[in-house]
Amino acid sequence: MPIDPNLLAALADLGVAPPAESDDPQEQRKRAFEYEQAVYPYLGPAGPELPIREHVVPVDGYPDVLVRLYYPNEPTTGVAVPVCLFFFGGAFRQGGLHHPSVAAMCALRASRAGVVIAAVSYALAPEHPYPAALEQGYAALDWLVRDAEALGIDRSRIAVSGQSAGGNLAAALTLVNRDRAGHPLRLQILEVPGLDLTMGHLDRAAADLAAEQWAALEHAMDQYVPPTQDRLEPRVSPLLAADFTELPPACIFTAEVDPLRGDGEAYAAALAGARVPVAAMRLIGLPHDGGAYELVSNTARTAQAAVAEALRTLHT
Repeated sequence: MPIDPNLLAALADLGVAPPAESDDPQEQRKRAFEYEQAVYPYLGPAGPELPIREHVVPVDGYPDVLVRLYYPNEPTTGVAVPVCLFFFGGAFRQGGLHHPSVAAMCALRASRAGVVIAAVSYALAPEHPYPAALEQGYAALDWLVRDAEALGIDRSRIAVSGQSAGGNLAAALTLVNRDRAGHPLRLQILEVPGLDLTMGHLDRAAADLAAEQWAALEHAMDQYVPPTQDRLEPRVSPLLAADFTELPPACIFTAEVDPLRGDGEAYAAALAGARVPVAAMRLIGLPHDGGAYELVSNTARTAQAAVAEALRTLHT
């Protein structure tokens, strides 16, 4: 399927090839970060300067987790602002709050929607496989609810969101939250999510991936979910859950030139079948990471405007 010609032309002008895979986790992360540093400033917008607060949240049985809060304005005593708990993407093994696209997107969404974006710096595989990142996410959610007044956020107006692997964590978190504390969640926003880690819902016709790219995808799943874990477990593969009731309304974005579009679209159908309100948008002409490239893609701009509009519903 054809990729947006404007995006293709911009990438060609930059002349920067995606990095080769490395068996060393630290080298893999270094290459991914350097690639994004090279391309994102030319393809995606910078974020505004906003007030930022960082907190370290303890997690029982797992590493403590840093949560960075992007406020749309300086916090005001007595004024509670809606909040969105956000999980970055990176195949569970790379990425982070230091990546240009993540920092920019968090600030842009806080500013555009007038909400606090609480970005979770979760632990990466293979050093910290499942369920470390998910348990950190749950601890972060529990903390937001518990300390809402001190943080200047409204515990009754909370959303969760995530991109790619982060979309998996966000969806899994809604299941964990439903079955544990049942904190009120108003919305889930899932962008190009991977929701079936058995890889049974991949749309292999969506993109012409080379053999080494398929192998890299499988390797990433192996690093996050060791062979001793069951990938049919709903907290690993939310799409395979037996019960989708009592989950928050969802906005799901898939990319046309991305095998993971099969996961997102199947999840939208599953939620709708359980009478969970859901809206799904396929981003025509975009690859897996294309939604961030607003400077060169009208489709990406439309997608980001839709995300901001969804977040603004937290005010109503």
